[in-house]
Amino acid sequence: MPKNKSYMFAEIADYREALEIKHLRTRNIFVVILMVFVMVFTLVYMLVSGFDLKQTISLLVGFLFVIIFNMSGLAYGRENYRFYQLNKYVTTLGIYVLTISIVFIFQSPSAITALFIAYAVSAFYQDLKVILISNLFLLFSVVMFMLNFPEYVNMQNSSLQDQIGIGIFFLAFVLILTISSYIIVKQKQFFYNQIALSRETEFRNLDLLIDLQKQVHDEDVDIESYYRRTKEFLEAFSKRLGIENAFHNKMQILLAMEKGEKKSTLGDKYPEFAKEDMDSLEELLIGARHKLRKTALKMSHTIDIDVKKREMFSETHFKSFNHQTDSLEIKIIAFVVFYAALKRGMDGFPELAEKTIHDALVSTDYFYYIDPRVMRIYQKNSEVFDTISKDILGKKVSS
Repeated sequence: MPKNKSYMFAEIADYREALEIKHLRTRNIFVVILMVFVMVFTLVYMLVSGFDLKQTISLLVGFLFVIIFNMSGLAYGRENYRFYQLNKYVTTLGIYVLTISIVFIFQSPSAITALFIAYAVSAFYQDLKVILISNLFLLFSVVMFMLNFPEYVNMQNSSLQDQIGIGIFFLAFVLILTISSYIIVKQKQFFYNQIALSRETEFRNLDLLIDLQKQVHDEDVDIESYYRRTKEFLEAFSKRLGIENAFHNKMQILLAMEKGEKKSTLGDKYPEFAKEDMDSLEELLIGARHKLRKTALKMSHTIDIDVKKREMFSETHFKSFNHQTDSLEIKIIAFVVFYAALKRGMDGFPELAEKTIHDALVSTDYFYYIDPRVMRIYQKNSEVFDTISKDILGKKVSS
């Protein structure tokens, strides 16, 4: 069946989102810990300095609200990741409201630094929307204090020139913070994209090996033999322990799934198995492109390979005939060498017919490893490729 081919793997977006969600939970936990530390430090300072008890309690309630909301979001986030995202915005809003309250309560120029602490806390989320919200709050707060409460920044007798200079300083400072945060966020996105691309490349390589096994060797996993031997082992195992074979129905379900029977139909036949049980059993299938087969296939090909962490991206990203830095001529030469190797064959790898090569290059994931311009040339002139290779390779063999 022909595939809808695209050079932008849709799966990468899903993997990247999964990475974002995973690390967003970690950042939420870190922010909660940081908020607890800031709360304790602020309350201890206010109690030691003799601030009004009502003001201290009001700040305590504000901190507890933000912290409890975060902890609730972390709990519900396991069911719906959008609670993690909601935490980002509520925490950013809450921390700025609290820091503005601290400035009004302390009525001291030193309290202005709390605004930058709020900016630092929100920056831990490494999110462009949060950074934008944080910038707006920071600029609004600074301008508000400069215009309406100049005594809080020790500007009672300052001139207009001084106010403009301080305003420009704050604007430049926020701009520098924004640029640095933007660079960090872009680096994070690139890093996540590389990890997602590595994962998708690995999956496609495994799918490619499975497809090639079918096309080249015209064979697949012997499912009947596998389940027969597994059933014999489990029966002998249960007999050895002197217990009833509890795996019989599960083996029947697995074999039915391998043959394409739907889980809903199997659920009616085996009502003692819930939907979650069926999903768990599906993870144990070994046919087609299921996870267990891919895991075994990966282990068989990587057992003797030692890849260092610093080599991870180069090991996955550059296994391709479509390097962006290569010219079209280089890509054509690389493709021709690869094509000729398939036609001629190698030790342990028999020569392939033109139809087999064409199907492997066009209908499997090899398509994604080759520059689209090169593929268009091959698809339009595949018969010419076959004729030239037969002529050249025939002369080489006869000589």
